[in-house]
Amino acid sequence: MRGAQRSAVGLAKPSAAVAGRCRQVLPMEQNLSVDLAVKRTEIRLSAESALFPAYPAAVVSHGLIFTSGVSPAVTGSGFADLPAEGRRKEQGEVLADRDEGLVAQSAWAAHDGIEQVLQKAGSENSQILRQHIWQKDKRFFPVYENVRITWQPKPSPSSGLGIGAFPTQPSAWIGIDAIAVAPGVNPLFPRRDVVAGVSQTPLPSASHYSQAVRSGPLTFTAGHIAIKTQEPGKPLVMGFDDLPEEGRALATGRSHPDSRDGPIAAQAWYCYNELRQLLGRSGLTFDDIVLSTVYLARDSDFAVFHRVHKQFFPHHEPALCVSTFNEVGHRGCLIEIELTALDPAAGLKFDAVAWPVPRPFAAPAGRWAGPFLFLSGIPGLDEDGRLVEPAGTRDGLVRAQARAALGLMLNVLRSAGLDMRNLAKLTVYLTTPSDLAIFEEERRVFLPDGGPLPAFEAVVITGAGPIANSLIQLDAIAATE
Repeated sequence: MRGAQRSAVGLAKPSAAVAGRCRQVLPMEQNLSVDLAVKRTEIRLSAESALFPAYPAAVVSHGLIFTSGVSPAVTGSGFADLPAEGRRKEQGEVLADRDEGLVAQSAWAAHDGIEQVLQKAGSENSQILRQHIWQKDKRFFPVYENVRITWQPKPSPSSGLGIGAFPTQPSAWIGIDAIAVAPGVNPLFPRRDVVAGVSQTPLPSASHYSQAVRSGPLTFTAGHIAIKTQEPGKPLVMGFDDLPEEGRALATGRSHPDSRDGPIAAQAWYCYNELRQLLGRSGLTFDDIVLSTVYLARDSDFAVFHRVHKQFFPHHEPALCVSTFNEVGHRGCLIEIELTALDPAAGLKFDAVAWPVPRPFAAPAGRWAGPFLFLSGIPGLDEDGRLVEPAGTRDGLVRAQARAALGLMLNVLRSAGLDMRNLAKLTVYLTTPSDLAIFEEERRVFLPDGGPLPAFEAVVITGAGPIANSLIQLDAIAATE
């Protein structure tokens, strides 16, 4: 590794899982004092390395690690600041290498940052259950994937989304957050087991990610997109004609309405159907889903997606979070869906938590999975379940929606016997970087600095909530004490 490397972005080589280039995982007792009587521990790094200084780098709760977002600033020289493993895309000409080198550097730093957090929590990247990859420009995904293959030979399930910006690190190209296992903390979640890997049949992965992993009773899937990876040319699902008859319930047979509703309806149906088959091969059904997280390319597609969603969940309803990203999947994908499931054989708490307002969509406000409560996405809704849209300035609208979303979250948690201090992970979707400061002012009213705080992530995307004019949405997981 070059001498300038660490001073530039604090880079390090991958962990022990990577071809013997080992930064040894320290015994857990050297990092934190955890035993089965301790339900929650905050992991903090140095203040200068913290992306969100008020929040911990991770929260360990009931043996699972919830990390804050890692999107390091890029201040170095691209490929020149990386070891050989990170420079496979390098061509040797300055202009050709400029952007790809910066993406590779950003990706390497993000993976190194996540690895440092996991090691301090007594774990490492082979124990990641779910990983979100935020990308400022998905055109450079091949560069990111080249770095990831080095860090994660056995990759986690992932969703890779195109975003508008990182609100606190405008120079970053890549950001990551994760859920992982802390081995030895809780026998309920002993380790990560791969359920369906990269090359699983009958539908291979579209890139370098495992399709599903499991820890104890919880199963986490990757984000699925409507690409037929088992067919030559790997075609995109374009409309109703690309589906079997059972997937055409919303088709009218008339070209104008079907050309509008068909692409999103067909892609949503295809993703859910493939996920249903994937889970079925490991003995789970859609009655076991606790959370469906949906990423749309257009918020105007929400209503049609919602019709398809209700077809797949006519009786059992999981928690649901829907937001609109700058890019999902690739080659015209309109939707990406990831699921979290709980094995009923474990006999764990599985109850739904009702909305304290008229429900805004076909989902409970949250659903229990043992000690964890997976919440639906919470936009800024009023007491009638409608989006808060007061007249006035845009900042005033953001503030009103942030206050309404936080108040609604507090009421949901209280109805579940919890409060804001029980949050283990909080992700905030925004539409402008400056909105983070407004959110933070409102958050301190409900959850002051200095007390227990969740792991935290914030990203700027096209549409924060499931519909237009939603400027902020909260996506959260809470845990019992």
